[in-house]
Amino acid sequence: MAKERSVRNIKRIFIHCSAGYGNVESIKRYWKSIGWKSVGYHRIIDLKGNVSELASYFQVTNGVKSYNNTSIHICYIGGVEYNNMNKAMDTRTQAQKDALICEIHNALNFLKQYQDTSDIQILGHRDISPDQNLNGKIDSWERIKECPSFDAKLEYKNIK
Repeated sequence: MAKERSVRNIKRIFIHCSAGYGNVESIKRYWKSIGWKSVGYHRIIDLKGNVSELASYFQVTNGVKSYNNTSIHICYIGGVEYNNMNKAMDTRTQAQKDALICEIHNALNFLKQYQDTSDIQILGHRDISPDQNLNGKIDSWERIKECPSFDAKLEYKNIK
């Protein structure tokens, strides 16, 4: 069966947290208020594990500056203390953890129709921070942000 559309050459799947507890509509309003023409993520997962599709994988979103053309972005709502939005914390519910794994598999299965997926990296937004001391890893003090408030690179290293 011939494919009617071609997908971008995806190199990374980025995992994000929303750094707050707004719903999908409030998050979309925020993006508009800061002048974004497209959404920040392809999928977003609420506290109950429900997944909202915000963009097709064929579309570029605003997830990680300078990486968006070659990335898919999946976000869970939360990632900070409920009463202190300035304190990063892994707040994922079990339903969100399960949904994140499912959505990573869904993205990879989608991509397998169009490209080899063996070299796709699954990273947290924080993992693209510069390695300032050149020790081969991103130390906590080097992170440009804490998102997604857990080590996605380590947690999802065996998913292919």
